[in-house]
Amino acid sequence: MLSKNKLYTISFAEGASVMAAEICGAKLLAPFFGSSLYVWSSVMAITLGGLASGYFIGGKLSKRENKEKTLLYILVAAVCCLCLMPFLSSLFLIAASGLSLIPAVVISVFFLLFPTMLTMGATSPLIISILTQDASHSGENSGRVYAISTVGGIVATFLCGFYLIPNLGVQFSLIGFAIVLSVVSLFLVFKKKSKNSAVILFFVISTALFGFTNSEKNIFTIYKSESVLGKLEIRDEPSENNDGIIIRKLLINTTIQTEMNIKSGQSVSEYVRLVEKNVPYFPKGKVLVLGLGGGVVANMFHNFDYKVTAVEFDERIIKMAKQFFYLNDSVKTVCADARYFINQSKEKYDLVLFDVFKAEEQPSHVITKESLVKLKSILNPDAVILINTHGYLKGKLGLGTQCMMATLKDAGFDLKICTFSEDENYRNLLIVASLKPMDVTLNDELYPIIISNSEVINTDNKPIMEALNAPANQTFRSLYLKNYILWNY
Repeated sequence: MLSKNKLYTISFAEGASVMAAEICGAKLLAPFFGSSLYVWSSVMAITLGGLASGYFIGGKLSKRENKEKTLLYILVAAVCCLCLMPFLSSLFLIAASGLSLIPAVVISVFFLLFPTMLTMGATSPLIISILTQDASHSGENSGRVYAISTVGGIVATFLCGFYLIPNLGVQFSLIGFAIVLSVVSLFLVFKKKSKNSAVILFFVISTALFGFTNSEKNIFTIYKSESVLGKLEIRDEPSENNDGIIIRKLLINTTIQTEMNIKSGQSVSEYVRLVEKNVPYFPKGKVLVLGLGGGVVANMFHNFDYKVTAVEFDERIIKMAKQFFYLNDSVKTVCADARYFINQSKEKYDLVLFDVFKAEEQPSHVITKESLVKLKSILNPDAVILINTHGYLKGKLGLGTQCMMATLKDAGFDLKICTFSEDENYRNLLIVASLKPMDVTLNDELYPIIISNSEVINTDNKPIMEALNAPANQTFRSLYLKNYILWNY
C-alpha cells in the first residue's frame, strides 16, 4: 500500500485543484457570460453536482481489487480535464450563438466543470478505501481525508485570488494545478511502474502548455490583465464610422466600460455626452466619482473646474486610467469600495456620480436606503447625485430600476431621469437625485416619472435590487453576446 503521507498529499492536491478549477472556471466564463448571480449559481450548482457524482462513482470503484491503479487512472483523467478547461472557449461561442442566455450558461458550465469535478470527487472515496484496513478506522480516515482535502482547497483559494491569477492568468493557473496533480500522481506511477500513465501525463501537460503559449490573441489588444476582479483589457479598434479614427476601449470581462477617441482624448459614449450637456445645471465645487473606469468622466468634470475625487475598487483600473486614458494628475484617486468610502468620508461634496455598475453586475450594497442616508451626511445642501444605469425602466425588465428609484425616494431624494434614446435595449439612464427639487428642465429629460411600486425598497437587511434586475441582466448579456462578443472575441 502507498504510504499514508503520500495519500494525504494526493488528497491535499486534489482539494486544491477542485477550488482552482471552480474559481478559474468562473473566470473563463466571465468574458462571455459575465459574473452575475446566475453565472455563479450555475458554477456552484454544477461543481457540487460533479463532486457528488464523483463521490458516488468513487465509492463504487473502491470495491475493486486494485484500488491504487484505479486511483492512478482517475488522477490521469483529472489532469486531462484540468488541461482541457482553458481551451473550451469555442464551445461557449457555439452555445451562445444558438441558445438563449440561461441554457447557454448552464450547458457551458456543465461541459467546462462537470467532468473535472467528477474525476476529482472520485479520488477521496478511493483514498479512504486504500487507507482503511480495519472498519473501525473508517470514520477517522474519512474525516482526515476530507479535512486535508478542504485545507488544500483553502490554500488554493488564497493562492488563486492573491497571487496566481493576478500574476500568471487563469489559463496558466489551471495548467499549474494540473502539473501539481501530475507530480503527486507520480507516487502511483512509480509504484505501479505504469509507463503509459507517465507518457499520457507528460503529453497532456506539454500539449496544454504549447497550446496556451501559441493561442491567438485579439489583434487590437494592447494590454491585458487578469485577477479575481475580472479580466481587464485595453483595445485600440478602428471606429465603426471612420477607419481613420482609433477608439481606445477599456473592457472588463469583454464588456466595454470606456470608449475614447485617442486623437481628441474625448469620450465617444452617448452617456458621457449626456452628463456633459447637463453639467451647467449642477452645483459647482467638489465632485465624488464612484467608479473610475477609464477616467474620461473624471477628466470631463475637471475641465469644468470641479475638484475631483475618484474612488475605484480595482487598483489596476486606476493605473490603466493614468497610463492609457490620460487621467489628469489633479484628479485624486482612492482605491476602495464605494460603500466603505461613503461610510468613512469626512469631506462634503456638491456632486456625486455613481458609475459602479459593470455591465450587468450591480453592487446593490452601494445603493441601499442605509447607504443613501449615510451619503446625505457628506452632501452640501444643494448637492446632486447622478446614477448611471442600464436603460430598462418599464415592465419586468425595469423592476430593478424601479426599486432603485423607490429607494432614492424613500431616502429623501427628489428625482429626474435623462436618456439619449427611446430604445431601452440600447441606452443608459442617467438618474438625477437632489436633496431639493430642481426647478430646471434638464437636457433629454424624461417626463413624467412613474414609479410602479414605491414599496419595494433595497435595504441592507433585504438587498433585492440584484434579483429584481435579473431579467434585465439576462437581456443585456444576450444582446451583448450577439452584437459584440461573438464578433470581437
